[in-house]
Amino acid sequence: MTKKHGVLNIFKKNAKKSHSPEIPTFKQNLKAHRFVDACKQLILREDRLFVLKQDGIGSKMELVEEEEDSEARLVKDYEDLLERVRQTLENSLELQSKEEQEMLKEAVHAVLEEEKQDIRWEGFQEKQRPSWRPRRCKQIHEALLEKLVERRMEDAPVDSMQQAIICKAKRLKEDLLKVVTWVSGCYPEQENVCQFYATLYHKAFAARLREVAEYTLCDKDCVLILQWVNQDYPSILNIREIKEMIDQTKLDPLLPEDLLAPLEQQFLSNEEREVSTCLHNILQREETAWKDGDLPQLMDQVYCCPQAIDVIQCFHRHVELTEQLLGDKTKARRITCQMSNFLKDYRAFHAKVIKSKQPNTEAVLMVNLSYLIQCRDYIRNAHLFPEDVKTDCLSLLTSMTESSLCYFTSNMHREMKDLYKKVGSNEWLKNSEGVCEELLAKLGRHIQKFNNLDKTCCQELLGGIHKEFLAEYIRKMMKQKIKLSNKVQQQAAASALCFNSECIHAFLTSAGSDMDWLKDILPKLAGLLKLQDPDSVKLELVNLMRAYPDLSERHISAWLKLKGNLSSSDLKMILKSVACSQEEMSGNQDLLDFSRSFFSIVRIK
Repeated sequence: MTKKHGVLNIFKKNAKKSHSPEIPTFKQNLKAHRFVDACKQLILREDRLFVLKQDGIGSKMELVEEEEDSEARLVKDYEDLLERVRQTLENSLELQSKEEQEMLKEAVHAVLEEEKQDIRWEGFQEKQRPSWRPRRCKQIHEALLEKLVERRMEDAPVDSMQQAIICKAKRLKEDLLKVVTWVSGCYPEQENVCQFYATLYHKAFAARLREVAEYTLCDKDCVLILQWVNQDYPSILNIREIKEMIDQTKLDPLLPEDLLAPLEQQFLSNEEREVSTCLHNILQREETAWKDGDLPQLMDQVYCCPQAIDVIQCFHRHVELTEQLLGDKTKARRITCQMSNFLKDYRAFHAKVIKSKQPNTEAVLMVNLSYLIQCRDYIRNAHLFPEDVKTDCLSLLTSMTESSLCYFTSNMHREMKDLYKKVGSNEWLKNSEGVCEELLAKLGRHIQKFNNLDKTCCQELLGGIHKEFLAEYIRKMMKQKIKLSNKVQQQAAASALCFNSECIHAFLTSAGSDMDWLKDILPKLAGLLKLQDPDSVKLELVNLMRAYPDLSERHISAWLKLKGNLSSSDLKMILKSVACSQEEMSGNQDLLDFSRSFFSIVRIK
């Protein structure tokens, strides 16, 4: 059986259905907004009329008499039905009651009934089917909703572009929530009406943004457009009720790449200028205060470091804004180069301060050190920086931090120069405890000036002083002003070194140093003095070189020369063994602890 004959049989079956007196009339159904029943009644009449035309009027005269309706009347009733359906659809976004919601549901399903009837007529030629088929009610319905959305999204009289966009966005948000709350339940789930409306509103909103973006925009308007594209508009679509009902991946970009890319470049260039200007002004303010001889401010007896807060806040604020407005962390990283440029300028200022002899130089350097440490910690932990920029910035900060520490430790060494001379001397050999106490008393007076530093900065500075002080202590011991000619002297010196080590470590850690690992260095060196067997010395040296990879042959030679009873041949044999061990270790770096660099700052001739 062909499709055409199958459909014909359906029409005949429908045509044979008798009317029941209890069934409301078409007009009653239309008046009561029972659009589906009304539509089915018209379809039944259409089927009857179709049977008449197919079988011939002469042989079915009784049907003509029964069917008092004419084709013209059927057409008129269809027009009345579809007009009521159209009016109801026009009111889709103004529903305020369950009754109105039920009316819309009836209108929607009437459209779907008409669509089914169109499909049933698909197998017939144009002359064999009613002149109004196909009606394409579903297409008309979609076009009607599209015009409805366009009207609702038309610009209201406003004073600015910003207000116009806000009004459109507000309308979009409110209407999509209405669709989710009131309209979606009127459609079968497979119709996906929420996605349909979202696409229409998205298209209308995008059209307005594109109109604006096609013109040359000032920086303020550029920011506004980017904010809507990447921040405000997505936040509307991500409202829980809306997000659950639509698939955002099926929506086209609000702006095409050829319009979006120039806006992004304009914004990035402007942000780079603003960051550069902001950081330059901070540096200029600090340089002016230093030149004027101003002392840093104290708050609760601690030096304030406002430039650290200002720099980090300025930088972080602009980078985060860029991330949000561009919706892309990678693009925002372009701004991070401004931090590198700023630190290069800051390095020049830092160098001028160090070379100067102004009364406020030391205080300014202490505050600068606090800034360098805070900035370093920020850059280490921030996700914003690409690796090359991060490496460059940290290198600059490390260089400046080290120069600051060098400034303070150099002053310390200069003040304590005369006392250092006693270390490793005969006086030290006779009274090492007294020499150590004298050194620490002098050091205590020197570091009192650092009491005004914040805890983190003080910890780092005193850690540097701890390391430098111990290095100078060991360097003085290695100058060989004494010779420990026998076992007794060597054991006494070793005990003195261990006691001195405990005193130095306790003093500086209580002052604020966190260099706990330094406590083992002097005791390990002292252990070499106590050993009398050259092979035992070699074995202990291997352990020392693993713990401190920067311990050189020169350091070892200088220290072992304190042992007056060690022959030249034994010393040469030990040093030769050390050289071999160092070669082996260089080929197996996993055995070495490179985190403990110490002997590289013990400078000996």
